[in-house]
Amino acid sequence: LDSLVIDRILKRFYVDDAFVPTKLNLNKATEEELSKHPYIRYKLASAIVAYRFQHKQFEHTDDLLKIKLIDATSYERMRPYLSLSE
Repeated sequence: LDSLVIDRILKRFYVDDAFVPTKLNLNKATEEELSKHPYIRYKLASAIVAYRFQHKQFEHTDDLLKIKLIDATSYERMRPYLSLSE
């Protein structure tokens, strides 16, 4: 983005320092819950649930990288919104 556009955005919007994103539990979230997340489309949500069914539970969030639909860039974008516990 042009630096002028960035300056305008920064003047109008901010993220509060106390903001904590809502996290999705990879071991419990349904396909529907996962697919509601802006970075996770239905096809990917389906693959996540299928992987969980086949391998029992995720032990680490980076286990998502074993799913062929997820590359390192996508994973890094999703990572702050994922957890393995309540």
